Amino acid sequence: MRLWSSRSGSAAAVAVALVSLFGADHAAAQIAPTPPLIHFDWGSIFDYASHALVGALAAGAGVLAHRAWSRRRWRRGPAGTVTEAVLAVDLVDSTQLATRYGENLAMRARNLLERRALAAAGSSVTFVENTGDGCMMTFPSVIAATRAAIKLLRGLHDRPPDMAPGPPVEVRAAVTYGEILLDARGVRHGAAINEAFRLMSVAGEAFVAVEGEERLEKIPDRNRVFLDEDAANELRSANVAFRPVGVCRLKGFGGFHRVYELQWTET
Repeated sequence: MRLWSSRSGSAAAVAVALVSLFGADHAAAQIAPTPPLIHFDWGSIFDYASHALVGALAAGAGVLAHRAWSRRRWRRGPAGTVTEAVLAVDLVDSTQLATRYGENLAMRARNLLERRALAAAGSSVTFVENTGDGCMMTFPSVIAATRAAIKLLRGLHDRPPDMAPGPPVEVRAAVTYGEILLDARGVRHGAAINEAFRLMSVAGEAFVAVEGEERLEKIPDRNRVFLDEDAANELRSANVAFRPVGVCRLKGFGGFHRVYELQWTET
């Protein structure tokens, strides 16, 4: 017979009872050792879990601190500056293209524009950034930027086979020239880039009549390449044709801005 009890003091009572019944020797054989109770050191477990949690939080904080340090590093000042030409290009009516012909064709148009722009830029491009419906590229000179723009427009003039049954791909583009800031990764920043995007998308209604300034009767809406005054000045001594469009206001920039259009032919 084996008796078990988990109550305090019951083991001694059981031993006395067994001695009375079976004798001392036999009773000793009947008393089984009390199985050890599993003891959890909750303090140690809590300490371990706390250290693990603190370690995970520290790792996450380290990542966030590195990102914040990187941003502060850029705010303290750029890694360098360059004087370059900026070419901004954007797909015209991309939303209507997706609505009428479907998202698949609209995506093909974006991909086509990106491929053709890179091909037109060639080896002279110094930086490329995808902007969703277009791209922004920088070049060492205005001549290189305008040549890339003309080559791109000529390549897109006829409807590419992979765009059927959609319409020809139409774009707006602008070239500006000025000082550009470089961050530690070589990414371009600065007013010349912002101006290129504003100039690229400027509407005809933004142009105003100013005494003594030329203004086109009809402002082109698409398949155009606008130039800012600095870019136009760079082209005056080159064999590149352009004409004045008029004077306009640009969002985010003070005053009036003279705008020029790069003239190009289909061949």
